[in-house]
This record gives sequence, C-alpha cells and structure tokens, in this order.
Amino acid sequence: MVRKQPTGSSSSFYLQLYQIVDDRSSDPIISWSKSSNNNSFVVWDLKKLRSDILLKSSSSVLGRNLPEFIAKLRSHGFRRVLKGPGELEFSHDDFSRSPLMKKMMAKALSERIERFDAQIKSMKCRLKAKETFLKVENLFQNLRI
Repeated sequence: MVRKQPTGSSSSFYLQLYQIVDDRSSDPIISWSKSSNNNSFVVWDLKKLRSDILLKSSSSVLGRNLPEFIAKLRSHGFRRVLKGPGELEFSHDDFSRSPLMKKMMAKALSERIERFDAQIKSMKCRLKAKETFLKVENLFQNLRI
C-alpha cells in the first residue's frame, strides 16, 4: 500500500495541521481524538475552525474554508472516520500523537527556519552587491561632469 508521506511542499501542510491539532488552546475547536489509536483528530466546532483558524491563518496551506480544508486532508491521505451526525473525525496512519512525531515536526520546523534564514542571508548579500554597484555607478557619473 502506498502512503502519502510528509515531504516536499506537503510538509508545510502536515506541520501546520500538527501544530494546530496539538495546541491545547485549540482543543474546543480541533483536537486529537480520544480513541486509543492516536492517529486521528476531531473537529468539534466547524464555525470556529473556519473563523478562528482557517481565515486567520497567514497562509492558505490548510485552505480558507471547510470544503477546501477537507479536500486538502483527502489529497494528503487522510480519511474520514465515520461517527455520529455532526462529528467530523479524520485519520491518517502516519499522522499521530506521539513523542517521535513531535520530534519530527520540531525538526521539520527547525529546517524551515534554517532555509528561511539562508534565503534572508542570500537576499542581504544581493542587496549589498546592488547597493555597491549603484555607488560605483554614481561615482563614475560624477567623474564625467
């Protein structure tokens, strides 16, 4: 069986979802399932999920509305767990509440920060080179007067 793994551009989705599900302050809205398998989460309040999490997110990684959120879950290998009416639970074999998963997510976040820092450093170097070029160009123009 082929499983979707949290790699490449998908890592942002898994990372952001994990952070929200694992955040105790969001438990009234979305939290880990109380089932013993530890690889599913429940959306308790659909309205607040949309207004407090999806719409307030700085990126659209999780989607901007509930249908988009569910579509992204499915495209990343999550499946809906059948429960009673009004209950929305999703499961994924590789998405679990465990110390190892927490370490993996922390490492992924650390790697993203390192890549971002490297991008900033590169941009600063290019900006400095451009500034130097403009100064030299300005000096040459002043010499022609």
